[in-house]
Amino acid sequence: MRILAFNSSPRDNQTSKTELLLQQFLDGAGQAGAETETLYLRQYKIKHCLGCFGCWVKTPGRCVQADDMTEKLFDRFLQADLVVLATPLYHFTMNARLKMFIERTLPMSQPFFIDRGERSGHPPRFEKLPRVVVLSVCAFPEQSNFAALSLTMKMIFGTHLAAEIYRHSSEFMAIPDLAPRVQEVLAAAARAGGEVVRDGLVSPATLLALTQDLAPRELLIRMVNEYWQQELGQSAVKQ
Repeated sequence: MRILAFNSSPRDNQTSKTELLLQQFLDGAGQAGAETETLYLRQYKIKHCLGCFGCWVKTPGRCVQADDMTEKLFDRFLQADLVVLATPLYHFTMNARLKMFIERTLPMSQPFFIDRGERSGHPPRFEKLPRVVVLSVCAFPEQSNFAALSLTMKMIFGTHLAAEIYRHSSEFMAIPDLAPRVQEVLAAAARAGGEVVRDGLVSPATLLALTQDLAPRELLIRMVNEYWQQELGQSAVKQ
């Protein structure tokens, strides 16, 4: 299995919790026999979709724009057996960089409508499309903050969506006092990677371990508020 991950985080790999969880997942997938690679979208130039439908009419299956999406990323996306789309949660959904990437995959669809029962959709242009895993993190201490992102990804990828991996309280994963629970979460992320390769999905037990609370919700809220009060105080002194 060839797994290609697209990480849309703007952060460097030392501070990104998206990267931390993603690499644990890929390590587990690699141990299960998959070939894995990560591409960082911040390193590529991707233009906005123009909404011109040129990829349906003028150059079917190909965007009319010349940039890294057309010349490098789109073919890599199609050639993978499994794609991991990794994003930090921004305003309760994917960040703009990943949204722009997904919008530019429109050439993989045909313009016609097909009736899928409850709602219509576009038929695929290509015989083979990769399955998709979505991975995201947020600092909020509630798992419910991923509801909008989850619904969006289900509507976009449908039956091609193999798994969703969402981790709340991610900014607390660097706190030494929480290390035992954090290690359990990271181990579960690795197990998830192995399960997707072997079974095509992530088990409920692994998802439960992945989403476990690191500490009581009230404690996390107090900790983050104390942190920002300190940061704001230091900033005021510097000014």
